[in-house]
Amino acid sequence: MAGIIGTTFMTLYSYWRSKKENEQYLEPVMLNKLIQRSDALPAIEDEESHPAGWGLHYVAGVAFVAAYWLIWRRALKNPSPLGIIITGAASGIVGILIWKMMFANHDNPPHNYRYGYYRQLFIAHIIFTLAAAGAYSMASNLQLKNRRSIRLA
Repeated sequence: MAGIIGTTFMTLYSYWRSKKENEQYLEPVMLNKLIQRSDALPAIEDEESHPAGWGLHYVAGVAFVAAYWLIWRRALKNPSPLGIIITGAASGIVGILIWKMMFANHDNPPHNYRYGYYRQLFIAHIIFTLAAAGAYSMASNLQLKNRRSIRLA
């Protein structure tokens, strides 16, 4: 759930930046454009709403949270604000590198203002990490409270 919540907040931010800057920064749409422009993959009729890009985007969000969990099993339960920001910044750098590789290795990558895209992607990953860590922490605290309630009963 933390990955889904974090990805949703990240996507909302990307959508806002796209509208504000009048550029295409929405990650699922960019993924659909990469798929559509690939000779090896099936055609996508609606790049805005096709489930392939959206599914891949949310799978990536869940994978990032799984990586956080593997790296910092205990830190996710009580993350510090600085730790969250550092993790988000590191995630942003990883995200930018992944997108740069996808664009560089594609025969016909979609066009957008790359500097602006990478800048918003960096900030979006910090937002993702804040939301995901908050959701994970809340879920862990609820689970702990439920365990205590069961023991008292």
